[in-house]
Amino acid sequence: MASPASPPTLPTSATPARTSRRRSAPDTWPVHPAARWGLRALLALPFVVVALLSQDSPWVPEANRALAARGDLVQWGDTSLTWTAEVFPPFGAALASLLGGNLLAMNLVAAAVIGLTLQRLAAVLVREGFGPWAVGAVLSVLVLTPPLYFLAANDLASLLGVALLVLALDGIASFVERQSTEAGFRAGLALGVAVMVDPGAWLYALTLAAVAPFFVRRAGRSGRGAHVATVAVLLFPAVAAVLFWLYVSWWFSADPLGGMQDAAAGGWFPGGVGESATAAARAMSLTLLGAPLVLIGFTIRAVREPWSLIAPGIALAGLYLSLWFGLRAPVGQSYVVLTALYVLLIAPRAPSRRRQVLIVVAAAVQLVIGWLVVLTSGGTLGDWVRTVVGA
Repeated sequence: MASPASPPTLPTSATPARTSRRRSAPDTWPVHPAARWGLRALLALPFVVVALLSQDSPWVPEANRALAARGDLVQWGDTSLTWTAEVFPPFGAALASLLGGNLLAMNLVAAAVIGLTLQRLAAVLVREGFGPWAVGAVLSVLVLTPPLYFLAANDLASLLGVALLVLALDGIASFVERQSTEAGFRAGLALGVAVMVDPGAWLYALTLAAVAPFFVRRAGRSGRGAHVATVAVLLFPAVAAVLFWLYVSWWFSADPLGGMQDAAAGGWFPGGVGESATAAARAMSLTLLGAPLVLIGFTIRAVREPWSLIAPGIALAGLYLSLWFGLRAPVGQSYVVLTALYVLLIAPRAPSRRRQVLIVVAAAVQLVIGWLVVLTSGGTLGDWVRTVVGA
């Protein structure tokens, strides 16, 4: 008879523990730190070049100028704090204040953020078994088309919001597929910071928390307590951040909602509720039609794993709502968010060689479509490209 202290005997035929494709964190590829930072610098370099070119063009970056104006309202060391209500979201205004409202400095910060974000997306693709050609093709739809450059040169707050959304979505994916509670907390914290940077981010926090029961079931947890805990992890940081700032604004200012009323640059529901809803639907449809990678990924998952479309579907709903409310502009942002969704939630896991070829072809088609739209149609994005290149 074995003593209580005896270790349990493992059967010799025990099946090895199943390893997950998401075991490695995305910020640990490349493995060597020098190579990792070198890749980030290389990915940021084109955006630095475009930032320098933008400074010499007559284009006026309205969003960054508005952010700089909010940063001018921040009064460091002022104990009265009467300015707090006017600078929502506060983190973006604080960053603009620290940069002195310098537009070039904002562009350089944006380029650094893009280098970090693109490296993370590349690492996710490598981790999921994409070959080098497929990884390069997917990244090219961001690096070789104008939308991300437009964000980097014109709208630092929205770019920071997108980067934090990438962190949140990757954390949620790891929570679901790797059962990583730490990744779930990281997702919640990223959303909490995002709502203090980008006014459109709180819609993502609400919509992603709405499907928390789905995340819980896919992560192998059950029971109402697990549902409540997951909602709290995803939503509490964002809600707490907004409520705290509202409380501070109410306590120190006569107009606590002043900053929130100005969160939508073009006004809430631009053009009216109905017209704004139609315009948002049109913008989403056109962006999807110009993103074959996303459409093909959605189609494959709808046939093979329809349940897996719940999370990206909810994220798309958040994007639509932010466009409808007027919290996000359709120029560039929708395209970048859709591509990030593809990498993090829609792209196939461990694609076969044939599927990798399909990914490369779809990315090439998307590149052609993107440039055709920019060069042959009007709109803000095309005007910006022509102004920057001097055409």
